[in-house]
Amino acid sequence: MCGVIGYIGERATPEFFYNGLKRLEYRGYDSAGIAMMNSDGVFIQRAEGKLVNLQKKLELLPKSTKIGIGHTRWATHGKPTELNAHPHRSENMILLHNGIIENYKPLKEFLLNKGYKFHSETDTEVAAHLLNYEFKQNLNIQNPLERMKKSIFSLVSQIRGAFAFGILCTDVPDTLFVVKYGSPVVLGIGENENYMASGITALVDHTRQIIIMEDKEIAYLTSKDISIVDFEGKPVKRDPISISWSTSMLDKNGFDHYMLKEIHEQPQAVAQTINGRYDLDTGKINLKAYGINHINLKEINRIQIIACGTSYYAGCLARYFIEKFTGIPVETELASESRYRSPTVNSHTLSIAVSQSGETIDTLQAIKFAKENKAKTLAIINAPGSSIAHVCDDQSLIYAGPEVGVASTKAFSAQLASLILLGLAIAQEQKKLNTHKISEYIDELIKVPSFLEKVLMLSNGIKEISIKYYNLNSLLFIGRGHQWPVALEGALKLKELSYIHAEGYAAGELKHGPIALIDEDMSVVCLAPKDSYYEKTISNIEEIRARGGKILSVGTEGDKELQNISDDFIAIPECSEIILPFLTAVPMHLLAYWVAVRKGTDVDQPRNLAKSVTVE
Repeated sequence: MCGVIGYIGERATPEFFYNGLKRLEYRGYDSAGIAMMNSDGVFIQRAEGKLVNLQKKLELLPKSTKIGIGHTRWATHGKPTELNAHPHRSENMILLHNGIIENYKPLKEFLLNKGYKFHSETDTEVAAHLLNYEFKQNLNIQNPLERMKKSIFSLVSQIRGAFAFGILCTDVPDTLFVVKYGSPVVLGIGENENYMASGITALVDHTRQIIIMEDKEIAYLTSKDISIVDFEGKPVKRDPISISWSTSMLDKNGFDHYMLKEIHEQPQAVAQTINGRYDLDTGKINLKAYGINHINLKEINRIQIIACGTSYYAGCLARYFIEKFTGIPVETELASESRYRSPTVNSHTLSIAVSQSGETIDTLQAIKFAKENKAKTLAIINAPGSSIAHVCDDQSLIYAGPEVGVASTKAFSAQLASLILLGLAIAQEQKKLNTHKISEYIDELIKVPSFLEKVLMLSNGIKEISIKYYNLNSLLFIGRGHQWPVALEGALKLKELSYIHAEGYAAGELKHGPIALIDEDMSVVCLAPKDSYYEKTISNIEEIRARGGKILSVGTEGDKELQNISDDFIAIPECSEIILPFLTAVPMHLLAYWVAVRKGTDVDQPRNLAKSVTVE
């Protein structure tokens, strides 16, 4: 959610912090602020709404200082107003926060009784005042740096929730303090300068050397070095990692929106995710290249896929393939529900956390719960060194590159490819499939990028079709088998981007309720390629047609029967079962995109949504 950037060195300018926050816009936000500090004092500028409103105030900040912090806020406590924007100040403390403080009410009551006045509705201001209070309680410590360290230890011992803090202290002007528990923080290493941020994308313009902070850690950044301790004060040694993401990956490259660019990057994302992880000649999945280093796949007799949103639908889809390959039961669970059930996993369960950002708080907590109950844990993530990756026994990166659009597209395809490879790896280790069969499936996966390129050529046609749909109030999506999760994904994308009510259903469920909605004013997107479910899906479409419903179908090229019973028809190439869902997902993404463009909504940053959901 919130975007955070901090810097200490010789070139802290208002533009530096503003540009860093621009790199983090994709996370979702509703207000922003920057704090800079020098010998003349502390300078804070904040603004409600988009960053352009903050940009108008940059001239009110110093032209250059040696330290500062910036923040984009996604409102939790209090409306998205300038007063509620971060950073917050309490005398000598300037603090910003990503996360949520669950016990802020009793702490606020305590501070009110101590005479503190609150100027915002946020939980974050509680942390700023509490830190100031603790600093005053430690006046017996003469060294301001040591007093500050002690005060931070006192602060984190009293608050509950998820929090990443960036802190400036006027008494210690040469140190940037960073605290991490539950919310993501990365540190960047420069030459005579150092950085902190909530995501790697904020730092790629400046450094490739990154340290990933882990939970219950505090970092002290000066221009010369970075030191890290845990919440008990014990030193932490961690080597930096090198990142390959470049600034060019974060540009639109001629596309009008990041989302459209990322839809068109799906062939590359799938290719990069599967490349180097198999040997087609031998029909072998390379477990180490995939990321399996500690889990014994031979011992697995149950699989649990834990995810949210689009990642959840990728898991629902992958379930069909994994069960087919392995004969092992697979459960796909919403992360926000999984940890609140009685545990049913054990040491023979493989629990897979699927998350583009690797920071999704519900997924993080659910995979921790699975691990506590002895499950083997695997992270399938797009961001190297993320929190979920650190928790799991093994991690497997998808190589989709940075995904800036809030509505995930290329990550969906890359996650599906990764999960299919994992299913083949389990089948290989448990000897459920012979090498010849595995080679056949891998050969089909290799064809996916070229098929995707063909489907992407449908974009202009779908743009024209969208004219009929952008003024609708509601839309249904149906599919059977592999196409059911694709229908769910299509409905999610449409409501995310265009704010049109949309629901996805298994086509066989029509007669169990949704058919009551069908009349001449209802349109239905029907996924009906020629697969093993085709005939029954056609029957469901006829039921819709008989009641006057409008039909937009996605089917196989040359399918005259389907085309004749449809009001609009999107044709995809004929292909194998393993390739099909990759192809039908693309029209879903493009339809949502073009409908949103026609409606004039904010495609890359839909209202109320955040790219990385880091509070429950």
